[in-house]
Amino acid sequence: MMTDSSAKPLFAFASAIEFSRLFPSIPVPENTAILLPSKKAYAAVLGVGLLEFSVNLSALLSASIKAASPFSMVVLVGICGAYKNRGINICDVVRVDSEMVGDVGVEEADGTFLPWGRVGGGSIKTYEGSAIDDAPAFIKKLKGVSGLSVNCCTGTEAMAESRSVLFDCDVESMEGAAALAVCNAFKVPCYEIRAVSNFVGKRQKSSWKIAEALLSLKNAVFDKL
Repeated sequence: MMTDSSAKPLFAFASAIEFSRLFPSIPVPENTAILLPSKKAYAAVLGVGLLEFSVNLSALLSASIKAASPFSMVVLVGICGAYKNRGINICDVVRVDSEMVGDVGVEEADGTFLPWGRVGGGSIKTYEGSAIDDAPAFIKKLKGVSGLSVNCCTGTEAMAESRSVLFDCDVESMEGAAALAVCNAFKVPCYEIRAVSNFVGKRQKSSWKIAEALLSLKNAVFDKL
């Protein structure tokens, strides 16, 4: 996909909550791209989870090509959980440079999980973000981490430990692999930026710092536009 000098980036959100906390006066742009008040970028809310997000992002990119109005890049933005003991703190804003899918596979008879890529002795597929050298300055300066995309978020300490050891990833979310895979297929540059709202483990949503994490995201990303 070729882009021109007038093309603008698309900031892709998964959930309406994430978007509305940052832009409370703007109607939620579900599955459509709207120009942000800065006039320097577009935003869209594309749905939670690997399947819904990938379908809606694919449709949006395809429509932009047909309309001869391509995006210069896609930046997936939102919150995430961080695995413990990875050198990451609550409200840190990180750049997720690679993603694996954490719950596609088989459960063995003894209850252990085997990722699909290792069925038959293979390796787990990794989805890579675009080259950092080509990224805007506000993306380059962020700490680079590895991500795990899941259809079902971790809710226990045992699952957190299992996934952290098995995949050796830093953060967990639900759409990263979809964004990187789809943009790679469309040959559109793609980056993922997440603000850490909680540690991955026993699910206690009352302790999450969602508002604070999104404020950190606003300061690190949208105040730079």
